[in-house]
Amino acid sequence: MTITYEPERNRFNMPTEAGDAYVTIRWDEDVMILPHAEVPSALRGTGAGARLATGVFEQIEAMGIKARPTCPFLVKVAKSDPRWQNLFGL
Repeated sequence: MTITYEPERNRFNMPTEAGDAYVTIRWDEDVMILPHAEVPSALRGTGAGARLATGVFEQIEAMGIKARPTCPFLVKVAKSDPRWQNLFGL
C-alpha cells in the first residue's frame, strides 16, 4: 500500500479497497503535529493502522522534520519501536 503526503489536504493518505486510511496533520510553527489516524472500519484489527503509522513515520524520518504524534494510537505504535521512540523523543 502506498502512502502519500498530501500537504494541500493536511494529511498522509493510504488508499485501500475499503476506502482511504489517513493521518491528519497540523503545524505548530516548525513541528508537524499528528492528531488523528483513521482506518476504514472494514480494516480495523487487520494491522492496516500499524502499516499506515509506520509508513507515515518513515516519511517523516526521510523528510528530516520535527514531528509529534498526539493521537493515542500513533503514540502507541511509536512507543513500540525504539526507532520511532528516538524519532519523536518518547
